[in-house]
Amino acid sequence: MAITINSTSDANKKNDFQWIHITVNADGDNCKFTHTAPKDLSGDDLQAYVDGREDFYKRELLRNMYKGADAYDKSLEDFEAWVSAGAENAEVSETQVKVQAVVAKDAVTSERQKTTTKSVEEEVSTTEIVKEGGKYVEKTTTETVTKQVAEGVTEEVDLYNEAGEKIGKHTIPVMESYEVSPAVEAVDEVTEEVVVKAAKTISKKTWVDTH
Repeated sequence: MAITINSTSDANKKNDFQWIHITVNADGDNCKFTHTAPKDLSGDDLQAYVDGREDFYKRELLRNMYKGADAYDKSLEDFEAWVSAGAENAEVSETQVKVQAVVAKDAVTSERQKTTTKSVEEEVSTTEIVKEGGKYVEKTTTETVTKQVAEGVTEEVDLYNEAGEKIGKHTIPVMESYEVSPAVEAVDEVTEEVVVKAAKTISKKTWVDTH
């Protein structure tokens, strides 16, 4: 399929190209549009140049006729196959995670000294100034208060010398285990395919001649 060169025109003198006004058949339509060619080409050389770029021109026309086509960056052969197949952009889906996977973990425990709460009495003094008989008198009041105090639990154990002879008693802390962090059960990842872009047929736009 030959390309028809309808006319040429000079570009800016500073440029090394010329304007070529051509007709190319694309998708059954004869489309007139303007492009560029090296400035020093004319006659048969210019015709050979544009004929050699026929696939390029045709794909550019299809890009303009089918805006948003999946085949936009494909080869001319693939673009034409896409048009022949109905000019439909394929459905796009993706895998989305609905439930994140969780790795099982054992509980973490540690040890600490047991504590117990006991009542402790202590005297608390309060000083205040009061007016008595026309004089200001500093008075101190003392009262006994009971506080709850936590203290470590200990126990006495027998103490021995190196010969294995009992020589007395020794006080040691009573320890207990406690949970630093609980155990975590494993959870499998749950995914599903979600359509993020529905299939769509691209309508062909009528080419508007540019010359």
